[in-house]
Amino acid sequence: MTTATRWVIASGNAHKVEEIREFIERSGLAAEIVGVRSFGDAPNIDETADTFVGNATLKAQGVASWLAARAEPPGTWVLADDSGLCVEALGGGPGVRSARFAGPTATDAENNEALVRVMQALGLSRSRAYYTCALVCVRVDGTGIDRFEAHWPVEVRIDARGAGGFGYDPHAWVENGRRTVAELSRAEKDLVSHRGQALRAWATAMCARP
Repeated sequence: MTTATRWVIASGNAHKVEEIREFIERSGLAAEIVGVRSFGDAPNIDETADTFVGNATLKAQGVASWLAARAEPPGTWVLADDSGLCVEALGGGPGVRSARFAGPTATDAENNEALVRVMQALGLSRSRAYYTCALVCVRVDGTGIDRFEAHWPVEVRIDARGAGGFGYDPHAWVENGRRTVAELSRAEKDLVSHRGQALRAWATAMCARP
């Protein structure tokens, strides 16, 4: 793996940072993991792209440039995630707007309520869907950029169950409708989830670096 000693997770979402941190610790990868918020008032990167990979790239490069201006060592890596839920009945929505489906400062509960309202307005109680995760990593000096993307098929229902996970997990049903993502343990989720798949691809690529 790269000799870099520090990875900065370019996300203000504490749940995402913790999932990535735990994955890296379980994988035994030699790295110091810090969230971007530990550096103070990190920049708010406008997610103006129309794809998950595009938004993750904007965040990775934006945070890398910001860290460079703060004299962060050029070999430090930045890892950015953009992920969300794509519902077939909604034409792929909320998609890249998943975190702000109910508004720019929406909570998970508000986004879930908006999802249920839209589905009910369409006369639907369920729909095929999938989670998407895009990971982009880049060094603070702007080199070494890599991109990884993975998908996780689920069924979205207006019925919710479970207290774990975050985002739309209580409404995302898996295992042929036996459980929701919010009922999976962290280890179970990592084995099959969109983020777990993308992280494994990322870890494999990083281990192969000289």
